[in-house]
Amino acid sequence: MESELKARESFVVRAEKDCQVYCPICHKILDVKEGQSIPRCCGKPMEVWG
Repeated sequence: MESELKARESFVVRAEKDCQVYCPICHKILDVKEGQSIPRCCGKPMEVWG
């Protein structure tokens, strides 16, 4: 089980197009270019916005 958690934590999500991402916890907004990894914030991956 521990190796499953580590494997999930290293999973990288990449943006399919230029977009903005936001953190629903602290409300930070960042611009992400196509192909860049979507960053984590407050312990969770940021969500694509708009």
